[in-house]
Amino acid sequence: MPMEIAGYEIERCLAQGATAAAYLATQVSLGRPVVLKVLDTELADTPTAVQRFLNEGRLIASLHHPHLITIHDIATSGRYVYLSMEYVEGGDLKQRLAKGPMSVEAALDVIEKIASALGYAHRHGVIHRDVKPGNILFRRDGSPVLTDFGIAKSRVTDGDLTGTGVFLGSPNYMAPEQVDSRTVDNGADIYALGIILYEMLTGQKPFISNSIIDVIYMHKKTPMPRLPARFAPLQGLLDLMCAKSRADRFQDVDALLHYIQVLRERGVIDKLNARDAADATVELRRPSASRQWRRPTVALLGLLGLVTLAYGALFVVERRLAAPVASVDTGSQVALPAEDEVPPTAAAAAAAAVATDEVIGALTWLGRHSISQLKLTAPPGDNAYYYFSRLRQLAPDHPAVAAGFRDIGAAFALMAEREIAQGKEDQARLHIALARQMDPTNEALPLLTELAGTESGGVWRLLKGWAR
Repeated sequence: MPMEIAGYEIERCLAQGATAAAYLATQVSLGRPVVLKVLDTELADTPTAVQRFLNEGRLIASLHHPHLITIHDIATSGRYVYLSMEYVEGGDLKQRLAKGPMSVEAALDVIEKIASALGYAHRHGVIHRDVKPGNILFRRDGSPVLTDFGIAKSRVTDGDLTGTGVFLGSPNYMAPEQVDSRTVDNGADIYALGIILYEMLTGQKPFISNSIIDVIYMHKKTPMPRLPARFAPLQGLLDLMCAKSRADRFQDVDALLHYIQVLRERGVIDKLNARDAADATVELRRPSASRQWRRPTVALLGLLGLVTLAYGALFVVERRLAAPVASVDTGSQVALPAEDEVPPTAAAAAAAAVATDEVIGALTWLGRHSISQLKLTAPPGDNAYYYFSRLRQLAPDHPAVAAGFRDIGAAFALMAEREIAQGKEDQARLHIALARQMDPTNEALPLLTELAGTESGGVWRLLKGWAR
């Protein structure tokens, strides 16, 4: 049965997690589009998860700033708890960065406006802790808006809700002190904003690796790469935003904004903008593009054919890598990668040798985060099975290992239950087999196995039997 929220017409799902989802909807009374962020309380694993969800809404609703997302309502509807918030239709910064670097003017405009929003939040005792391009949206007029305070912390009201030793944040934008799970202040938001500045100017993240553990380790230990020479006047700004030590970073957002204002007053930003404009003019005047159209058509078609073949081959390989199994029989074992097939990289091994507790904390968080996003056995190298397998290699007796595999099994069982309800019994049997391998003690598996029986109409047969 489709989900229903009183007073709203739900149009489509925008994003789906294990226990919460975001939907584009229309608020019937006002006829306005909104985003509903909905938590299913029957699927939330702990009361703390529900409390954290409610705290997010209360935190944002208490803040009023032109570059912070607006909350319209916080309420319950049956088993659901939901936030109704402003619908921002201009996409997000992650999508814009996928197209390449941004101009200095555009990049600093985002930094200044989001920094002003963070400064306002910080003055009201709220630290975001997950500033990243996907959480920066754009309104129709192009103005940026900061959203998703799901792991934000209020220094006034949170108390121990987030727990001690909890590893929170997005690895690509995580301040070194977040890796240690030490006390985090507004410096973590400033650090993340600095990483975003580097990415907007260069078109790539400062630390890149196939292993997220490596990326976390580099944020903690590896010196920040220098900006290209053309951006040298902004190097001092970046250094003060992304210093490894909190003491060497801007102490607050006001200091950051003042630094940018001084650069403007000294004409530094104008010179960089003029250089951007000159480079764009030169690019437009290059004749090479027009000459390329005069090349033989056969050569162009041949090149396109090679690109198409290469892309097709890559697509096939990626599909094979991403698929957890090729096929599954009801009683067969699903072939998951052996743990020794994903050996730790050199940087991860060094991290384990130097700071085992840090790596254990990182792997545990990454595994649980992957479960919340339903990345259970794919994509390769970034899924819950991968992270908890690595954790089992490193610390086989750690309690997070058993808990992790148990939760993966529970997630597969939940997926199987949903698929049975939708009549997708073949897919349900696949997920039941995976759930059994992760946690054969899961109490839901016998009933799910019976409901997903191989006989045609097995579910209806069982329901009729129960009715009798």
